[in-house]
Amino acid sequence: MSHRRKRAATAIAAALVFAAGCSPDDAPDSSDVVAGQRQTTGKLLIVGQDLGAVRGYMSSNCCPKPDGLTAYLDFYDLLKPGDFGGLGIDAAGDQLDFELSWGAGPNSAFLTATAFGVSDIAIGLSITENEHPGGLQRIVDGKHDGEIRQLAKFAAVVEGRVYLRIGYEFDGAWNHGYWNPDLYIGAYRRIVDVLREQGADNVEYVLQASAAGVDEIIDGGHEDISKWYPGDEYVDWLGLSWFMNPDERSIVPQANFTPLSPGELSDEVLQLAREKGKPVMIAEASPQAMDLRENFTANHSPLWDGEPATNRQAMSNEEIWDYWFAPLFAYMADNRDVIDALAYINVDWDSQPMWGPPYENGFWGDSRLETNPELARRFNEAVTAWKSQQ
Repeated sequence: MSHRRKRAATAIAAALVFAAGCSPDDAPDSSDVVAGQRQTTGKLLIVGQDLGAVRGYMSSNCCPKPDGLTAYLDFYDLLKPGDFGGLGIDAAGDQLDFELSWGAGPNSAFLTATAFGVSDIAIGLSITENEHPGGLQRIVDGKHDGEIRQLAKFAAVVEGRVYLRIGYEFDGAWNHGYWNPDLYIGAYRRIVDVLREQGADNVEYVLQASAAGVDEIIDGGHEDISKWYPGDEYVDWLGLSWFMNPDERSIVPQANFTPLSPGELSDEVLQLAREKGKPVMIAEASPQAMDLRENFTANHSPLWDGEPATNRQAMSNEEIWDYWFAPLFAYMADNRDVIDALAYINVDWDSQPMWGPPYENGFWGDSRLETNPELARRFNEAVTAWKSQQ
C-alpha cells in the first residue's frame, strides 16, 4: 500500500544495535551483481518506503543493514518538468536538488539508490489510471516509450539491482485500470520490452499481488490472480503485500461470501510462484493499524473492522510481536524454499497527510522499529535467523 493511492476508495490494505552487538555496517549484504546477472547468496532485507523512513532506520543503528531500499514512482510523470515522477533526475539525467512528496514522505529514487551505501533498490512503479485515464492503452501503443527510456537511464546509475514492481498490487480494486487483465499485461510487457531494448540488464521484474481481503470485499468476490500473469519470460519474482495477521478476518458482515484470510491469499501467490518456478518477495510489509512507539492497535477501516483509529487498545511488546511479527517470520520460515525477500515499511504513517487524519485511506499507525528498542532487538534476531537458515 503505497504512495499514489486513490483517496476515493478506502484502501487497506500499516536504540539497540544489531544482534550480538554488531552495527548495521557490519552486517553482510546478501546479494552480489556480476555482469548484470543476479547471484544471491542468501535472503534479501529491503527497507522503505520514503526517504524520511530510510533516514530514520539507517541513522538509528537499530537494525540490520538492508540489502535494498524502497522508492515509489509515478510512471506518467517521469518526464514532467519540476516533478519527474519522483525519479530524482531530470530528462537529461542530471540530479535534481529537491525531494518530491505526494503527502507520504519525501521521495527521490536517485537519492534512495545513491545516498545510503545500499546498492539495490526496489521500486513501486505506479501505472494506475486513477489520475491518468487511458494510460494503460497509451503504454501499450508506445506513447510512453520516452518514460520507459527514462527509467532505463535511471537504472544505469544504480550500482546494484533494480527490483521493479510494475503496477504493484495489480489485483487491488483501488488501482484503476488494472481491472482489465489483458490491458494490464500489455502495458507490463511493453515496459519490460523497452527496458530490455535499452540494455537495462540490472532490472528484475516483480509481479505483485495485494493478497488483501479488503480487495475481495470491494470486488464482492474472489479473483484468479493468474489472469494477470504476463508470462514466465516477463516475471522474475512474484510479490505480495503483508499487512495483517495471516488469520485475521473482517468483522463486517458480507453478503453471499466470506473473504479469504490474508494467509490464504498469500498462499495463492506462493502456489503460483511454485508452479512458475519464481522466487517470492514480500514486497510491502508493515504491522497495519499498530503503533510501535505508543504500543496500541485500533480499527483500520469501515470495510474491515470499524471507524478508523477508534477502538484503541493497548498492546505490550510481547503481544505486538506475537500477533504480527512472529506469524510473519514463521510464514517466511515455513516457505523459505520460495520466499527470498522481505521489504519492511518503516514509517510513521500517522504523521503523513496521505495516511493520517482524517484517515481517508484507513488508519495505519507507526511501524518505525527505531522507536521501540525491544521490538527492534527481536526483529534483528529474527532477520538474522531467517538469513542464516539454509
